[in-house]
Amino acid sequence: MIQIAKLTTIALLASFALAAAADSEGEIWWRGNTHTHSWWSDGDAPPELVAEWYKQHGYHFLVISDHNVMQRGEKWYPIDQPPRRPEAVKRAYERYVDRFGSIWVTTRESDHGREVRLKTLDEFRPLFEEPNRFLFINGEEITDRHLHHPVHMNGVNLVEPITPQGGTSVANTIQNNLDAVVAQSHQHAKPMVLHLNHPNFHFAVTAEDFFELDHAPGDGFFEMYNGHSGVNNNGDELHPSAERLWDIVLANRLGRFNRRLIYGVATDDAHEYNDWGDGFTNPGRGWVMVRAPFLTPDFITQAIRRGDFYNSTGVELRKLEISDRSISIEVDEQPGVDYTIEFVGTRSSAQLTPIAGPFTPDAEPQKPARPVYRYSEEIGEVLHRVKGTSASYQATGDELYVRARVVSSRYHPNPFAMGDPEMAWTQPIVVEARDAESNP
Repeated sequence: MIQIAKLTTIALLASFALAAAADSEGEIWWRGNTHTHSWWSDGDAPPELVAEWYKQHGYHFLVISDHNVMQRGEKWYPIDQPPRRPEAVKRAYERYVDRFGSIWVTTRESDHGREVRLKTLDEFRPLFEEPNRFLFINGEEITDRHLHHPVHMNGVNLVEPITPQGGTSVANTIQNNLDAVVAQSHQHAKPMVLHLNHPNFHFAVTAEDFFELDHAPGDGFFEMYNGHSGVNNNGDELHPSAERLWDIVLANRLGRFNRRLIYGVATDDAHEYNDWGDGFTNPGRGWVMVRAPFLTPDFITQAIRRGDFYNSTGVELRKLEISDRSISIEVDEQPGVDYTIEFVGTRSSAQLTPIAGPFTPDAEPQKPARPVYRYSEEIGEVLHRVKGTSASYQATGDELYVRARVVSSRYHPNPFAMGDPEMAWTQPIVVEARDAESNP
């Protein structure tokens, strides 16, 4: 009986590997996006066309994270007088009817012209979900603000929508919404994740907002890459890129404030599915690769919570081994493409406090900008670099953390910014051992 069960398990895992990406050790990786939009908020296409794009392009899971709403209840979307991009919306409507037919698409006339009843997730879910191939994970972009500073966060694997919680500061607003997701997770005994979206959007969030964020293991995330063309992912002359922001946060949380690490996620934050290229916010720019034994919402979310995923804009890994002292990588090599593997980290001897600032960027008088500090280049330095498809890093003991980054010689076919290469990023390892009781 045990032998039969073992053979059945092997056959089942083999079938999973056919549907997903198996690495050189036979472990299963699932490709997914946790941040995208539809007609339920400010996307320019109905959720069925959104889902179809992701499924056809090799994704295994998708979170349609519309602003302050989940895809449930009754909602009618105006086709003739849409809130944005009217020509694109009309083209999407024509595609929608052509693809799914008038039996599926419910349209009515109102004083403002044609309106379409949006299908709920429960209605359109059966059209796309397949075991071991594709599923939806419930989500919402909790769209909050402090004063005029936008603070947007994605709740992943939610059961119910979460009302923006507000707060006394940007940092407190993040904390309050994180606490609300944690409370719902406990209430329903389900794993959930909250990640802070596009920290450089209007430069509303600073590294300092994360230094003392209080969270349990697996609760703390933010987007270290967002493919939206208008969220300043690369920063500017005063503001760091989202990736460097991640290093500043990691170094200070671990080295100064005795806090847990914060995982980074990559998303595309897609809004536009009818026009493509520079200036449009298209799908397929950034995603996560999650290592999990089963393609279910809870297994995927649990894997993300424990940091068992990497981020990609095109580079995939054949092998990723991470321990508390080392990172080992092997790239899934593509013909004619060169790779550079960099191990990025901050040493315990680095200067962690600001070296200059605060700087106050120009802003409207009624909308004052957040002050900006400059940090040492010792934070997030390249500790080791290898040109090739495989590399390892063994911690020496003087690092606060180490993470890996892979840069390819191939340009992204539809990038956030022209000239961006395809890349991948691992989650960091914390080198110094810490007492769990004193590390909130």
